[in-house]
Amino acid sequence: MDAEPVPPRRRSLLVDGLPVAALAVTLAAACGRWHWLPDLANHFRWYYLAWALAWLPLAALYRSGRLAWLCLGAVIALNGWAMLPYWLPAPTVTAPSGAVPLTLVSLNVLTSNRDTAAVVGYLRRRTPDIAVVLEVDDAWAQALRELDEVFPHRLVHPRTDNFGIAILSRHPLEDARVVEFGGVDVPSIVARVVRDAGGLTVVATHPMPPLGAGNARDRDTALRALADHVAAAPPPCIVAGDFNATPWCAAFRDLVTRSGLRDTALGRGVQPTWNARSWVPRIPIDHVLAPPGTVVLRRAVGPDVGSDHFPVEAELVLPPP
Repeated sequence: MDAEPVPPRRRSLLVDGLPVAALAVTLAAACGRWHWLPDLANHFRWYYLAWALAWLPLAALYRSGRLAWLCLGAVIALNGWAMLPYWLPAPTVTAPSGAVPLTLVSLNVLTSNRDTAAVVGYLRRRTPDIAVVLEVDDAWAQALRELDEVFPHRLVHPRTDNFGIAILSRHPLEDARVVEFGGVDVPSIVARVVRDAGGLTVVATHPMPPLGAGNARDRDTALRALADHVAAAPPPCIVAGDFNATPWCAAFRDLVTRSGLRDTALGRGVQPTWNARSWVPRIPIDHVLAPPGTVVLRRAVGPDVGSDHFPVEAELVLPPP
């Protein structure tokens, strides 16, 4: 039995109304600096862009009105412009002859994830110079002891909530300490890494998720204080972790501007890291920031290790101090 055709008026509301709604959400996202609710809309910009592109054939098929076409064009233009730096090819920069790359992995292991063997095995195979590990409780701190021979230098700060944190290093650490940026009760780690190819400062961080006005304020406060710390720190400096912020939200943009660092993902496409357990939502909230002049040899999302986050892997040649 043939399905009944969609009444023209209902079809018009659907085909023409959804582009208007998509533009409204896109414009709301631009107001994220002033309220945490529209700021949440910022995180999903690449979904708005993908939806608008996929909607174009349907709009053509049903001969959408001018308003719908204008809204689709605006959604594509506004969200595409926000993500354009991540799709444009990165400038070709050649590392100096004899330069020794630094490899780094940042991984939110998920406190409740008890597949410690997958994480330990992954870090043992990758053997980065530095591993930033987030959501470390006592059980995870004990599991990371299995990597003592790989990472003999470390600072591990477990907590009973989701904000324990650790830095594991193949190189000696100097002045490694736990700090609370902006006076927010969420720990970060700052450490000076000593290596033959040249020292560097590493900051591991995991601010609050911006769910609710208080949490969003705490995240933004911590990221501002972190940026000011980096701007005053001896160069070069790398910041890595789960920022609970996508590159398009105001807090992330302010962090990059105030610190002077650059996102190592630029020119390498959108690299979503959360949620590893579902295709929707999947957004980039785990980051590695490095100084200008850094040669990014590789920047990628790692494999599933049982967490709700994928790891971030970076191979960098840092500029001289």
